[in-house]
Amino acid sequence: MLWLRVPEKVYFKKGSMPVALEELKTVYNKKKAFIVTSASAYKSGKTAYTEKLLDEMKIQHTVFFDICCTASLEKVQAGAGAAQLFEPDVIIAVGGSGVMDAAKLIRVLYEHPEADIRELASRFSDIRSRAELFPATNKKASLVTIPTSSGTGEEVTPYACVADGDSLLRLADYELMPEFVVVDSDNMIAQSREQIGSAAMKALVHIMTAYDSESATEYTDGFAMKALENIIGYLPGFYENGSTDPQGCEKLAEASAMAGIAYANTCSADKCCKTAALTLADEMLKSSEADDSVYARYLSLARAVGLSGSDDKETVNKLITKINELTAMCSK
Repeated sequence: MLWLRVPEKVYFKKGSMPVALEELKTVYNKKKAFIVTSASAYKSGKTAYTEKLLDEMKIQHTVFFDICCTASLEKVQAGAGAAQLFEPDVIIAVGGSGVMDAAKLIRVLYEHPEADIRELASRFSDIRSRAELFPATNKKASLVTIPTSSGTGEEVTPYACVADGDSLLRLADYELMPEFVVVDSDNMIAQSREQIGSAAMKALVHIMTAYDSESATEYTDGFAMKALENIIGYLPGFYENGSTDPQGCEKLAEASAMAGIAYANTCSADKCCKTAALTLADEMLKSSEADDSVYARYLSLARAVGLSGSDDKETVNKLITKINELTAMCSK
């Protein structure tokens, strides 16, 4: 049996924040919001607009801003404790992938204080293998994710990673999936060139990992193809021009989310991307030369994103060359 799981709602257009968040009041009748973010995002004012919109809707809110780049189990537990005291009916993550991961797990512990994240990680890392059910969520609080950077697509995935000392705990279950996602590129326009390049490389690796997966379907291929088309078409301009290219920013944000959806529906949380961005083109070349079925899929992908050559081999090579060029550009 095949399936495709995505969040209940995904707003993905530039400037969509006011319309999207208004539904918290008009559709979902939310009254108390617990905002999860990082200290750097909070100090730089990245939650200010969200707070302003909540104030206008008279939704009571508080901010937990003690999350680092990679969420730690200790901070997640502290956030869950703060949520228990505040008793929100919606948790809103505003930030990067670490914030998204933290908010997902804060909700689990808020709704199930007895849950043990270490124990859950030992049983729920492969989303396609289930002998029992993950603790149910969205009973006390909905989860809204608002990314402020692009790349991992963590805002749309059922995955969460958390640091536990020197170890990294990985969890995967659709109960971790947010119900409501706002991919508004206005929140991402102030990225540095380094951040843009890093985001694009993460998205590229997710695209090709999903596309190469044995679990890939026509549905996940569609997300992967469109994400790659966006990156090929708009990344060079956004990388070069930064905040003066809002369309490029929007297209990269959309590519990141689509890559996240493709990756989330084809790969397990315990499947680390073995192919680094710097070797992505080399790995593609080796795979296409060694396996006729991989070669045929790369040919379809190349044609889908508008690449063509004098024959099939040149068409595939153009795809691999394009990946190599983008990687080299973002590695400068």
